[in-house]
Amino acid sequence: MIKPIFRIRTEIQNNFFFKDYSKNIKKIINSGSYMIGSETKKFENEFSKYLKVKKTVGVASGTDAICLCLKLMGIKAGDEVITTSFTAFPTILAILMASAKPVFADIDYDTWLISKDDIMKKITKKTKAIIPVHIFGNVFDVVGLRKLIPKKISIIEDAAQAHGSSINGKKAGSLSDLATFSFYPTKNLGGCGDSGAITTNSINYFNRLIKMRNLGMKNKDEFVESGMNSRIDELQSLILRSKLKKLDIMNDNRKKKYNIYLKNLNKDYFLPQLIKKNVISNYHIAQFIFRGNKKKLIDYLNQKKIQTNVYYQKPHHLQKVIKYLNYKKGDLKITERICKECISLPLYPEISNSDIYRVIDSINFFLKNN
Repeated sequence: MIKPIFRIRTEIQNNFFFKDYSKNIKKIINSGSYMIGSETKKFENEFSKYLKVKKTVGVASGTDAICLCLKLMGIKAGDEVITTSFTAFPTILAILMASAKPVFADIDYDTWLISKDDIMKKITKKTKAIIPVHIFGNVFDVVGLRKLIPKKISIIEDAAQAHGSSINGKKAGSLSDLATFSFYPTKNLGGCGDSGAITTNSINYFNRLIKMRNLGMKNKDEFVESGMNSRIDELQSLILRSKLKKLDIMNDNRKKKYNIYLKNLNKDYFLPQLIKKNVISNYHIAQFIFRGNKKKLIDYLNQKKIQTNVYYQKPHHLQKVIKYLNYKKGDLKITERICKECISLPLYPEISNSDIYRVIDSINFFLKNN
């Protein structure tokens, strides 16, 4: 029987770390303090120290993190927020939840990051914020963008896929006044459920956000902000604290595994995402442009019990839910091309070299015979 090779295996990692945090799970349960307690405060401090930012605010999800930042910035109906269509849909959903209008800039073909040039073309009097996404661990030049745009336009980093990535020696999530993270289980730093965080170097933003995530409460009798119910729980904080200690090691393992693909895949058919010399990627996903019959390759790998994926199968500016924005095929040519050409291969820190070589051998056999 052929052993399946899954694209991601979160249970392997969680079983490895379970011994580290299991001894404290009962303590949390017996404490009766399940939300924003001592574990959360410790995680927030440790994550801030890791990123070299002043403050971290733990929240219930990466989506909520963006929602809270938009609320904090006073984004409302009629305002425009520029972002990329080449991202996980929650980036866009958060803008819709703020009743604002998402405006999509195209991406660069080599880095797959949002294009600065196209951002500049899309700025109008209604533009209130820009959300660049550090896609698949590659890091967008937030500092460079800040120099190009008016100060009144906020920049909110979406670092959900960039735990541990950096540019010019600075970690993703530390490059602007506000940044957001998801700790969904498949992320490089993932919990055992939904959770997220906002990072900031503004004490004023921090003081407001810790109230906003907790219903806008100053105390149990006073509500001083327009908030949300978006509290990170103690169990997730405990798990994330444990994994944070090994995040750089896990990211380095991802890089080593990714490099096996890079060295052995046929370069006439597979083109990697460009990671510039000033960027250190966390290699969140092993996605490549495939210059061949992608559907046929995916079907063949499925037969070999090798799981693949495509990020993103359908460009988000063409999704039904935002049809009212009147985007059509051809509006974001590079985004649409990348979505059409890309394929994601199995990658996670614990994947064996033998499994990666099996993927490579299967692909090479397919290319020879098709």
